[in-house]
Amino acid sequence: MTRPSPTLHDLAAHVGLSVTTVSDALRGQGRVAEATRSKILKGAAELGYSPNRPAQSLRSGSSLNVGIYIPRRVLGMEFYMAFAMSVADELGQYGYDLTIISDAKEPRRWTQFAAVVVVDACLGDGPLHENLDNGSTVFTAGRIEGLPDSRLAGLIEIDYWKMLTEALDGLEQKREVTSPFLIAFEPLDKYSWSQMLIDSFEYWCTVRGLEPDVFTVSPDPNSWLFSDDFSRRISDGKSYDLVVHGGTLLSMAARSQKLYTELIEPESIRTAVLTTSEIETRLIDCDVALNIRAKEFGAAMARLCLKRLLNGTGTFTHEWFEHEVVMTEAS
Repeated sequence: MTRPSPTLHDLAAHVGLSVTTVSDALRGQGRVAEATRSKILKGAAELGYSPNRPAQSLRSGSSLNVGIYIPRRVLGMEFYMAFAMSVADELGQYGYDLTIISDAKEPRRWTQFAAVVVVDACLGDGPLHENLDNGSTVFTAGRIEGLPDSRLAGLIEIDYWKMLTEALDGLEQKREVTSPFLIAFEPLDKYSWSQMLIDSFEYWCTVRGLEPDVFTVSPDPNSWLFSDDFSRRISDGKSYDLVVHGGTLLSMAARSQKLYTELIEPESIRTAVLTTSEIETRLIDCDVALNIRAKEFGAAMARLCLKRLLNGTGTFTHEWFEHEVVMTEAS
C-alpha cells in the first residue's frame, strides 16, 4: 500500500507551528521571521513534504522550471554532474524541474524560467550575456568578473584562499616545505575558483620566501599535455617536495606520466588534492584533501533559490559554503 504524502497539517505538527504560519512561510506571505521560515523549509525537507506547486503555478502563472547554465568547456570535470543532480533533487522536493541550458548560437530567453543557476561562466558567454538585462532571476555559484551583485538574485561561494591556506599550513606544521608545485586548470577570469587557488598558492609561497611554480592545463581533458612541460622542468633541475593538484582526475592524469616521478623527491614528497566528494577523498592517495563537497554545494545552491521562489520577493542574498579539509595520518 502506498504511503500517503505528508500534508500541510503534518508539516505544521512536525515543526511545532500553526498551519497558518507554515502556509504563510511557504507562500511568502505574512510576517514570518527568516529563522522561522528556514526552520519550516528544513522541516519540509526532513518530512518529505512537497507543496502542490503545479496548482499554485496555475493560479499565479509562474514557471515551475529552473534552468542551470554550465558552459560546455568545463563539462568534462568531475564536479558538475554531482552538483547539478543535487540541485535537481532539492528543487524536486518542491515541485520544480531543472533544465540544462546549452551554449546555443541563439540563446533561449531565460525569462521562461522561474530562476537560472549559473556555474563557472564568463560574462561574455552568450547565454549569460544575452539574458542579463531582461529581468531574469539569476543565481551564481561563485563570482563572475564584471557581473555586479545588483544583477543577481543570489550568490553562494567557497573561500578557496582559506581552504588552501589551511591545508598548506597544516602540512608545513608537520614538516617544512621547500619546493612547492601547483598543477591547476586555466582560470576563466580573476574570480574563477582555479584563479583563487593559484593566487592563494602564490601568496602562501611568497610570504615564506619560496618560489611558486604553477602549471595550468585546459578544462578539457582531451587536450591535456604533460610530457613537454615536465621535460622542461626536469631539464631545469626542478624537484618538488609538495605538489598541489587542482582536481582528482587531474591528479590521476599527472601521476600517470612517466616523467612525474622524476619531478618529485621520493623521500619527502607530499600531495594536496582538490576533491569533490567524500568518496574521492577516501580513494585518492594524498596527504591532505580539499573537499569542496559538490553534492552538498548543489543542495545549498538550490535552497538559496527556493528562498526566493517560495517567498515570491526578496533582495540579493550572499552565502559562503563551508569546505572540508581532511588531513591523512600519513601527512
